[in-house]
Amino acid sequence: MWQQKQLKVSEQVETALMNGKNINLTVKGTKIGVHNWTHGIEEKSNRYLSPENAVKVFADKMLDYSDPNRPKDRQDIIAIMVTSSNIDEFILQLESVQVLLPEPCFQQALDYAKSSRNLADSKMIKTPTIASPAFSQSADITPGSNRTLQSILRNANSIANAAKTGDPMIAIQNLLKLKQQREQQNQQKVKQITSAQGSIFAFSTQDFLENAQAKMRVNIPSASNVFTACVLFIGQDLSAIRGMLYDN
Repeated sequence: MWQQKQLKVSEQVETALMNGKNINLTVKGTKIGVHNWTHGIEEKSNRYLSPENAVKVFADKMLDYSDPNRPKDRQDIIAIMVTSSNIDEFILQLESVQVLLPEPCFQQALDYAKSSRNLADSKMIKTPTIASPAFSQSADITPGSNRTLQSILRNANSIANAAKTGDPMIAIQNLLKLKQQREQQNQQKVKQITSAQGSIFAFSTQDFLENAQAKMRVNIPSASNVFTACVLFIGQDLSAIRGMLYDN
């Protein structure tokens, strides 16, 4: 069922940053996203999408046996939803979430929401449809923030190793150059990511898609939340994403 959560950097990543240790945060699988403007935005009207209709999109796709890329067998499944009844609040939530999960779905929703916030007319849209195949073949779906932090840790370890091998003077010179080039930029990135947190609704289970889609229909966020953006992740091991979910 759906639960309200706080999205932020996992404890595993925080520990790795403190200790300067490289860790593997790579996530393999597939993902699909949906938001109010999935099929574009009309010039003079806003578009409403309820959490229930967003969930219906995913549930239908999880039962689409004609999709050649539909994941089979038992899967690790996580859905991250940003939803609100107020477009200004929706924008603020998306701005926080996309720092940690810079998914195209969230970025598109943020851009469209900002461009349409002043439109006077609004309307409820029909449940969006996603063309088949909706799922891609298994690929790298590592959250952007984790990919950035993993790269920083890898570079830090490379610098440290460079200082231990070869000509000590050359190693020190290289170390200083690399530090000057990267330290400030990396510190800014790390600070932005580790300080970010967002209020979201999350669904998490490990099951067959047939069972998961039924579970996903339980405790759906309020239908009064007419602005919704949601990304569904499916893979064999989504622990790197699950670790970013905290109880309120």
